[in-house]
Amino acid sequence: MTDSAHNDRTEQMEIDASAKWPVLVFFASALFWLLLGGALQLIAAIQLHTPAFLSDCAWFTHGRIAPAAQNALVYGWGMNAAFAFGLWLMARLSATTLRHGGWLFVAAKFWNLGITLGVLGILGGYSTSFELLEMPRFVTLILLAAYALIGAWAVTTFSIRNTENVFASQWYLFGAAFWFPWLYAVAQLMLFHTPVRGVLQPIVNAWYVHGLYGLWFIPIALAAAYYFLPKILGKPVSNYYFAPRAFWWLVVTTAFAGGSRLIGAPVPVWIPTVGTVANFLLLVPVVIIALNLFGTFAGRYRALGGSVTLRFMLVSMVGFILASVCNFALSLHAVAEIAQFTLFAVLRDWLVFYACFSTAMFGAAYFILPRLTEREWRSPALVRAHVSATILGVVLLTVGLAAAGWQQGQLLNNGTVAFGEITRAMTFWFAWQSVVLGLLLIGHLAFLINFIWIASPINSRGTAHAEFRNPPDLSLPEAAPEGHA
Repeated sequence: MTDSAHNDRTEQMEIDASAKWPVLVFFASALFWLLLGGALQLIAAIQLHTPAFLSDCAWFTHGRIAPAAQNALVYGWGMNAAFAFGLWLMARLSATTLRHGGWLFVAAKFWNLGITLGVLGILGGYSTSFELLEMPRFVTLILLAAYALIGAWAVTTFSIRNTENVFASQWYLFGAAFWFPWLYAVAQLMLFHTPVRGVLQPIVNAWYVHGLYGLWFIPIALAAAYYFLPKILGKPVSNYYFAPRAFWWLVVTTAFAGGSRLIGAPVPVWIPTVGTVANFLLLVPVVIIALNLFGTFAGRYRALGGSVTLRFMLVSMVGFILASVCNFALSLHAVAEIAQFTLFAVLRDWLVFYACFSTAMFGAAYFILPRLTEREWRSPALVRAHVSATILGVVLLTVGLAAAGWQQGQLLNNGTVAFGEITRAMTFWFAWQSVVLGLLLIGHLAFLINFIWIASPINSRGTAHAEFRNPPDLSLPEAAPEGHA
């Protein structure tokens, strides 16, 4: 190893050491909510085909447990995992240590306190009627205050960076970091504190939901892909000079695309029309991003066999493309007439949140955690179980929700079919969904057990198959021209 490479590796180890405990706390919190949210989601899915399941307890009725599960997964798992990954990556790309990490522990406690109170409030019957905003109003300030602390550390880390270059991963991280508080604060203000009336309420809610998925979860997943692909493969991002155009185009058009969720709803026709146009304009950044990421993979697919992170990143990239295709399809009026407000629309959000974002965070964790703990993954069998369950689950649930949503839409448009018959026709697909969610939950449990082993202070180093060992960072610099190396 050259002196330069040795110095780079020493610097990376110092950065990892400074970020170790804040990142581990956020990842541990994320996994807690992933298991809890997954269990609640499974219960809610079972109730769709077995209504009597846990129906004797008011806290576990479907109207409460379904939004509680969604909020636990989105704000508990999704946000904590994004915080862990984002703070680590910002420190790495800024070539500086994460300073005064103790305040991040405070932020983590307040964030998770807010989520706990919010989920309990939903289960207790104090929820609102707005999607992804069901948590009681009193948790809003707790979440915003905690987020402000986390965001301040990300900005501070970037401001004291020891590099001159700013890369695609940092664009997406910074974009997401500023978009979430804007979306959340405006939605809270317009729906609860100085509420709008009438049809403006579903319009604001649709704008928030679409923005949360498109301006928070997708950018975080893309930040991971733009970093790990060139980092592990040892080559610059393909056609990197197009990446800035994709970033800005994605930002501008996604902000106007929320109205497409209201095609067929009783709202002014120009709102879904603007959303539809914005969605089709997204075709440009989707194509550019695909060229960047799949072009980087070109000729290197054999590397998948030696990297769990790469496998999850490939699933995330495919999930991004499928979510985009689903979004385009639902923007076509001929498709929306059948699939809108059905399980097909649920598929679009699930592809973004799980198939794209969550798999990217799994891949990030498999890269980051061995470097923070300086240990190998204890059980290769559990790693394989997690990877296999995730990939199989993504395929099965994508197929199931697509088929079920299309059938459901055709039946709903048939005026001669009673609603009860439609519900009975969906029983098979609801059972299918329950089985697949159970499979995914098993994979999450395998991931949790391995996380406990690798993060535990009493864990021994042990041995692992070469496929799951912690490979050294490449001797190339942390960020090379036109892409991370």
